[in-house]
Amino acid sequence: MLYQWIISLPMMVCLFWCVFFAVRAVRGEDEPRVKYTILLFYIASTVLYVDHWLFFSNIETTIGSYTYLLANLSVYPIYYMYLRALTRTDYRWDNYVLFVPTALLAVFFPLNRYVELNPLLLAARICFAIQVIWVWVCGFRLMNTTRSRMDNTYADDRSYILQPTHMLLVLIGITAVVSTLLNALGRELFDGSLLVCIPAVLMSILLFSLGYVAAHTKLPQETVSPEEAHEEDRATTEETDALIHKIATVLREDKLFADSNLTIQDLANAVGSNRTYVSNCINRRTGLSFSQYIARYRVEYAQTVLLDPQYTNDHEALTDAITLSGFSSDQTFYRLFKEITGVTPLQFRHQNQHKG
Repeated sequence: MLYQWIISLPMMVCLFWCVFFAVRAVRGEDEPRVKYTILLFYIASTVLYVDHWLFFSNIETTIGSYTYLLANLSVYPIYYMYLRALTRTDYRWDNYVLFVPTALLAVFFPLNRYVELNPLLLAARICFAIQVIWVWVCGFRLMNTTRSRMDNTYADDRSYILQPTHMLLVLIGITAVVSTLLNALGRELFDGSLLVCIPAVLMSILLFSLGYVAAHTKLPQETVSPEEAHEEDRATTEETDALIHKIATVLREDKLFADSNLTIQDLANAVGSNRTYVSNCINRRTGLSFSQYIARYRVEYAQTVLLDPQYTNDHEALTDAITLSGFSSDQTFYRLFKEITGVTPLQFRHQNQHKG
């Protein structure tokens, strides 16, 4: 009984997320590409672990090995499609190349009655290992690019939005290592043994975690698109200098940085330009992202508040420094202040309030 429950666990986890994401897809709660790719991933995973359950239950089927290998070579390419959908990047050639082993297997596997199957299985395992390495490496690149786009869209630190995404990527790496190892060992090693509980429980935890993180990961709409991020800037040096001067003037005189919800589009509207031009101008002239650039204005203004003689109480000075400077959270304020000035806000206040 215990054995049957353990071997069915990954299958049940995948079925749960299939139903969950199918309901969300019907309700239209996610972007089209996101909801369909994550649902497709869990459908493929369900097929994979149904085949696992049949195998370890010693239930023979005519197409069991066929569907198992097809699903095994499909899950990571589909997951890569999901990552690109999540980060709002177009599918590339590698999306389709990753499916080549699946397509070839679909064609050649039926010939196993006439040819030796072991070389085909070995080739499938090698292709699987290449797939997971590719998806993991490219997944990191996608997340880093997304973080850069976020930094060039919002003035406040929104790293908390990306925390589930980075957790997702770590889980992908763990899952990839475990999956590759289990593929190399072969599922025959665990057949009929309670040793099966090790990969079954581990994969169940990872599959549930992947679904949970995917269900709670949603990027905001106002990110700079990948196309905009790579858009060529044809502005002359004089035009760029004039724009960066105008940006600095508007920020200081109108205190736009004090708006905790400030975006690159808001700043572009204030200076009468477009957000790609403004973003490129800040990046190239200062070497900073939009969020880093605004953080320096906020810290500079916070310093003036901390040294204002009207504040005789440290707590009141810190509270107003955070609020008036546009920081969205105390943690972000303390972290960025120390990062930019090298001292904590209280150290800065106590070291400088009596000078002069």
